[in-house]
Amino acid sequence: MHLPLDIFLALRYLRPKRTFVSFITLLSILGPTLGVAILLIVNSIMAGFGKDIQENIMSWQAHLHVFPNMKSTMDDPEKIIEILEKHGVKASPLIQDSALIQVKASTLSGETEQVIQPKVVYGIDPAREGEVTGIKGAMIYGKFDIEEGEALVGDRLANAVGLRIGSSFLIHSPARLTQNVKWDKDGQVHVGQPDEVYLPEEVKVVGIFSMGFAEFDENVIFVRRDQAADLFGYDWGTATSVQGKVPDPMQMDKLMQELNSSINEPNRLRRFKIVTWKERNQMLFSTLQVEKKLMAFLMTFILLVASFSIAATLITVVVQKTREIGTLKAVGVSSWTVARIFMFQGAAIGVFGTTFGITLGLLVIHYRNAIAAILSKIMGHDVFPPELYHLNHLPALWTASDLVTVSILSMTVCILAALIPAIFASALPPAKSLQDNN
Repeated sequence: MHLPLDIFLALRYLRPKRTFVSFITLLSILGPTLGVAILLIVNSIMAGFGKDIQENIMSWQAHLHVFPNMKSTMDDPEKIIEILEKHGVKASPLIQDSALIQVKASTLSGETEQVIQPKVVYGIDPAREGEVTGIKGAMIYGKFDIEEGEALVGDRLANAVGLRIGSSFLIHSPARLTQNVKWDKDGQVHVGQPDEVYLPEEVKVVGIFSMGFAEFDENVIFVRRDQAADLFGYDWGTATSVQGKVPDPMQMDKLMQELNSSINEPNRLRRFKIVTWKERNQMLFSTLQVEKKLMAFLMTFILLVASFSIAATLITVVVQKTREIGTLKAVGVSSWTVARIFMFQGAAIGVFGTTFGITLGLLVIHYRNAIAAILSKIMGHDVFPPELYHLNHLPALWTASDLVTVSILSMTVCILAALIPAIFASALPPAKSLQDNN
């Protein structure tokens, strides 16, 4: 098969030989290879973080929460549940508040010490909770259906303080602990006598869960709702919110309008506030989106740097091939054909670099967790700590559109990088080129 002259010469100039020009040509291919690979890896990992965090949030959080506007608890959550269920929303009452846990732990020397840590207590009705959130499916040990005096803890919390199935610990209410400490009118702290004896709630661990969300697995404890009411000083049957699970969590606008009308309009007062899962995590998702765009913007500069190496390589080729270019023009080859030789050479570098870059990127994405484990072992610490990234593994998500976008961007940069050398070569006068001793 006979190739056109411009394509034939472009490939001939790229043919690896034991010369300096061939070596820098290979280096110029390495530039877009690394640029494409890094851009694909970063975009995939950032997209994976967003997807996994969203899925984890939707698994342990309800799709919506109804909060009372006027006070801290709602006296009759069953009325709100009835309204939600009429609109096809599965609902469950919830008591949520901050607490302190007190655990008796053993040290390496065999002695015991008291571990006190701040946590969040969820008071639930197990039968309803299993239909609204994903906690029931996240159980890894023990049972989910807790009774009075029993609790569920996350695996990270259990490992941190040494809790096992059958272990007991105390839960303290900070609000009740401090109810006798007040400021006098003169600004002095006054500690009064308690009106009643305060006792913490003692619970036994009957189940351990893992939601895959580090912050949740380390800080949340589930108990029965009535026991949570006793702990925090609420009346039995009350709730701090009602949580609901909707059929389609991605399309909630119309449903939210209907629920607001049904819950608040009959009383002419906005006694309740409805918050969706998107609103509760708006700052987190906005931050992830901004970080993804910023990282993609910064990684694009790697391709731009690679373009300088491509331009330098082709300019070197033009200088080395000055007499050959003069000969081509002398026998009637047009300046446009000469320019196309170097444009095709830049395109060929882009094709090879993009192909190798996508291959390298997909390999790194596939073995990302193994690579992260090796890096952690070499560096002596976790390079992706779950406490910081809220996930127990390194996620990644790539699509065909990502590959197409990165490929188009890479090819465009490589071809534009070849534009200046191509113009320079096409503008060389034939007579002066033939007189060049090089």
